[in-house]
Amino acid sequence: RAALASAPLLLPSRVWAQATAPSRRYTVGCIGMGKQMGGHLRNLLQRDDIQVLAVCDVDTTRREDAKRRVEAAYAKKAGTGSATTCAAYNDFREVLARKDIDIVVIATPDHWHAYIAIAAVKAGKDVYCEKPLTHNVREAVELVKAVRATGRVFQVGSQQRSSKEF
Repeated sequence: RAALASAPLLLPSRVWAQATAPSRRYTVGCIGMGKQMGGHLRNLLQRDDIQVLAVCDVDTTRREDAKRRVEAAYAKKAGTGSATTCAAYNDFREVLARKDIDIVVIATPDHWHAYIAIAAVKAGKDVYCEKPLTHNVREAVELVKAVRATGRVFQVGSQQRSSKEF
């Protein structure tokens, strides 16, 4: 009996796994398509529980390149050759205005982090923001207030902070 009861624990996860249902997918908008976002985007596109719906950058080349990367990755994943549409925006406020985006990833130049993050949580988005989180203490206090007031999930990047060279 004990072996029978514990059978689910002994079977490999692939036996129980299934494709992520669309209702369980998180939709993402990426703001700031520079070098740091490149790694984030690559990782996001590999996940079945994430769908990147929008990219945003003031630089046309970066913005359009990111859009192409997203659409090509989803076309390849689908195996159809037809791309899932990804919107490309010049203004981050257009990403925040979309009701179908759950999460925004912010990797803009540092002095924009707090401003965009505060606007994002006020727009009802959960946020992952690159470091440094804010430009000064006042911005940090305002961001904390906004996150607490909205109840949104917020995370700041902290890569490379525990390696001895840093």
